[in-house]
Amino acid sequence: MEKSRLVLVSTIVVLSMSLFSIQAQDASGQQTPWVAPAEADALVNPLDDNQAVLDKGKALYTAECVVCHGRYGNAETDIAETLEQKPKNFTKEDFLTQSDGAIFWKLSEGRGLMQPFKTMLTEEEIWSVIMYVKVLAQDDN
Repeated sequence: MEKSRLVLVSTIVVLSMSLFSIQAQDASGQQTPWVAPAEADALVNPLDDNQAVLDKGKALYTAECVVCHGRYGNAETDIAETLEQKPKNFTKEDFLTQSDGAIFWKLSEGRGLMQPFKTMLTEEEIWSVIMYVKVLAQDDN
């Protein structure tokens, strides 16, 4: 069941690439930096840092994010290799130094092929994914 879901999600991502233009490029085709608005930095994660929140974040990450961002958050996946706009590598300094609020805004709004998760997940679920990804990104893999 899990493998068939992965194949389905992978197929949808690849088909989406052919149907929609990459919105995260400038006129010359270069990938543009993704900067959250300044007010996003003021957003604070309201969840307590505990195992239940991390478990929820891990389950959501596995279901919604792993196909592009990878099991370890390093964006080393078969799908990522095919994308013109590469998924974010969560183990890199430029990700880890962002505020949780900026990450929340980006996950909520989406960009390019990454859908706006505010249409799929609750705010609490988005915050739990952020907590999990921050822990995942700092693990030695």
